[in-house]
Formats: sequence, C-alpha cells, structure tokens
Amino acid sequence: MADVDEIIHKADQFIENCEFEEACNLLRQYADTSHYEILRRLANSIYCLCRDWYRTDKKRAENLIPEGFDVSSKLLKLSPEKSASHKYYAIFLGEKAGLSGPKQQILSLNNVLSHIKTANQLDPLDPYVWYLEGAFYEKLLRLQWFEKQLVYALNKQLVRPKHDDALRCLLKAEEIQANFFYYNQYLIGKIYFDQKEYDKARPFLLKLANLRILR
Repeated sequence: MADVDEIIHKADQFIENCEFEEACNLLRQYADTSHYEILRRLANSIYCLCRDWYRTDKKRAENLIPEGFDVSSKLLKLSPEKSASHKYYAIFLGEKAGLSGPKQQILSLNNVLSHIKTANQLDPLDPYVWYLEGAFYEKLLRLQWFEKQLVYALNKQLVRPKHDDALRCLLKAEEIQANFFYYNQYLIGKIYFDQKEYDKARPFLLKLANLRILR
C-alpha cells in the first residue's frame, strides 16, 4: 500500500475542496484496509457525495447507500470506541432501512437513535452529531397524526420527543460551531416558527435568506 500519510493528505485536499467523488475514487482503492482514518474518510466522502447527488439524481445517490453501509459497518467493527464509527453507522443504517420500505425504516429507528446517542457520548463536541439527534426528533415531530399512529404501533419503544428536545440538540450544535450547516439553522428557525416564537425564528431564517441571495 502507498504511504498512508500521503493518501490521507491527498484525500483531505479533495474533501476540503468538496471534491467528494475524487476522494471516494482514491480511498476506494484502500477499502480493504483496516486503517481507521482511511475508512472514516471514505465513509464521510460517500455520505457527502450521496447528499450532493440526492439533489439532482436520487437514484444515483441511493446506489451509494449499500457501499456506505458496508464501509460504516467495517468502521464500527474496527473501532466501536470511536464516535465517528457510530455516527456513520447510524447515518447509513437509517438510509439503508429507508430503501427497504417504511416498515423496515420504522423498525430500525431505535437502533439508529442508539448509535447517534453513543456517538454523542463518545464525542460531545461534534456539532454534526448533535444535529443528527435534533433532526431525528424533528422528523418524528413532523409526522402527521396517522403516520405517528403507524410508527408507534410498529415501534412501541420509540422515544416520543418534544419540540424542546429537538431544539436543545440543534442549539447545542450551533453553540459548539455556529453556522456549521445551513440545515441545522433551518430546523431551528422552523421549530421556533411552528411554535409561533417568531422573534426567535427570525435571525435563523434571515441567515438562510441571506445565504440564498449570496448564492
């Protein structure tokens, strides 16, 4: 295998420049390795590429999910004591279950949340993990009445979050690293708006409006 430090340095350059496909192509050559930092970067690059492609080519993005799940499973088996292992496993477990249909997705929710919480415990200073937990709660809160009846009928042990639970996580993410991810700000603004706390919603929604203007 080529020099590991050189591979990681080159991959980091691709990732920093948002060249996720190039990062994936590089790191895939070493996917059979047991080197944690290579696999972690590959899981991250697949996730970012999947997220980018989802906007323009949903099917192409979905085709990446099994690979991401395999890499994250290997990462978790290799280093279960590290936060990122649980973070990427939670992400791809949820996405993979979603491809298997609504019932499988509902049944996987406890496991997904468990890994998010473990990731949070192992590294409470990762803003993205706080975002994942907050977004998880917000998605449950957003369900229609009949959807909630189905979800909780199939998964009786699933958490029943309140708006404060989602806000606590999303605001914690902003406290750790302000403006790190536009969708975190969107969810905060949306929750405040839905709760009719318009003064609190305004600064977060204005940031997004300004971002769209700049783009």
